[in-house]
Amino acid sequence: MDSIRITSFLMVATFFGLWLSVYLPLELELLLSFLLIGTFGILHGANDIGVLTTYFQKRGAKIAKTGMTLLYIVMIASICIVFYFFPTIALVLFILFSSYHFGEQHWNASLTGNLKGKPLFYILYGGLILFMLFYAHRVQVVQIVSDITGQDVPTWVIGQLFLGVGIVTSLYFLYFAFAGLNSYTILLELFLLGVFYVVFNTASLLLAFCIYFVIWHSIPSLLDQMKFLYGDVSWKSFYRYFKSSFVYWLASLVGTFVLYLLLRNAEEFMVPGLICFLASITVPHVLVMTKIEEFLKTHPETDVGGNAQ
Repeated sequence: MDSIRITSFLMVATFFGLWLSVYLPLELELLLSFLLIGTFGILHGANDIGVLTTYFQKRGAKIAKTGMTLLYIVMIASICIVFYFFPTIALVLFILFSSYHFGEQHWNASLTGNLKGKPLFYILYGGLILFMLFYAHRVQVVQIVSDITGQDVPTWVIGQLFLGVGIVTSLYFLYFAFAGLNSYTILLELFLLGVFYVVFNTASLLLAFCIYFVIWHSIPSLLDQMKFLYGDVSWKSFYRYFKSSFVYWLASLVGTFVLYLLLRNAEEFMVPGLICFLASITVPHVLVMTKIEEFLKTHPETDVGGNAQ
């Protein structure tokens, strides 16, 4: 019942965002997109340091939070450097990391048992979401890729990648059906893909991305992390999560706001700048969450969040 209520809430929020996209002028859409990313989007990864510190504590390693913070800053700075010197490689890696992370977050609870090829499916499903979005705004995406990498990519390449990823993902759906995955889950996911297609083709590129990233990724991730850290999902758990991540969230929020002020009058740099910013905080977040998932699979009885503050 809880999962049904959560899915219903996410659907209502999605259609509300879609309704806003029809009536809001572009400038307000940009502001709303940055607000969504600056709040729930960044918040869902703002407690990475606390989560990672708890992980190492459970593994018997004593690492100070200060040292973990410095390591995290170094990782973010390194990614920014890679984007500056090797933009094409960095962009490809960012898409792969994001695809895996989206797919793992969305499907990890549903794909249990001995199903084969789950990591590849995570990449394919996340890639299908991204390339569905890219294809809906392919002219703008090609320009963004050119702005970031200096490479001119024909629009048909995006269409072919979308088609190829879609075909292979469909084969995975057939495999899951024959492997005994709940038919309700498969039908629901196919319906959601249809909803995402409508959203992506109606809203602007940035708002369409935010609707998926915030509503269907960040909020479920927040719920998972609260359960992981504190054993339940409640307002009390949310308060503890927010309290422990407030400083990091505020710093990221200020950075996002400054980025918006700098780029609000230069739309051609708005999305590329946001992509680079998101990449710098996404890759460390993916690595953290992957470690946590691995730990939970090998220690299912452990109360990982028992000591989290």
